[in-house]
Amino acid sequence: MRTLRGSHAPSAFPAMARRDGVQLRSERSTDAPLRQRVKLYVSRARLDRQIAAGHPFDADADLALRARQLVTPRSQHQLARNLRGILRHVERTPSRRTISAVVIEPRAVRMGRSAIIDLAEQLERAAAVNPRGIVLAKALLTDGLSPLFDARSERTVTEAVREVHRALEEPPTIAPG
Repeated sequence: MRTLRGSHAPSAFPAMARRDGVQLRSERSTDAPLRQRVKLYVSRARLDRQIAAGHPFDADADLALRARQLVTPRSQHQLARNLRGILRHVERTPSRRTISAVVIEPRAVRMGRSAIIDLAEQLERAAAVNPRGIVLAKALLTDGLSPLFDARSERTVTEAVREVHRALEEPPTIAPG
């Protein structure tokens, strides 16, 4: 097996970069050992469910590391971009049904537009937040039962976004990495 060397070698967990012969920590790097990062990658869905359920994330090393990953400015900005992307999709899609891999409920999104914008702006500030709010925001964007996608959802988009806002602001908060 041939080994790639140098800065062009692909890596699932880029930990170090080189600049002028000096090793620099990547902004995506954590101080956790590779074994823990791999374990975390594999179990992140379970850890996210635990954080969403309100488990104290500072009591377990894996939960604490996952919580720190969730609140990074990069993670918050990515969520904000995705929220704005849903708004753009609805704005440019005609009101009739279209064939798509993702079935967004345009009416629900339009009705919750201002709440979505407020949430995106809060995430773009990348301030100290509770990781539970980040998990709930991710679920809002990815769960098929979310009011963004499910016309029969018991909650409106605005109600779901308010829940995310409350969760982001509840203590304990973690400052972005």
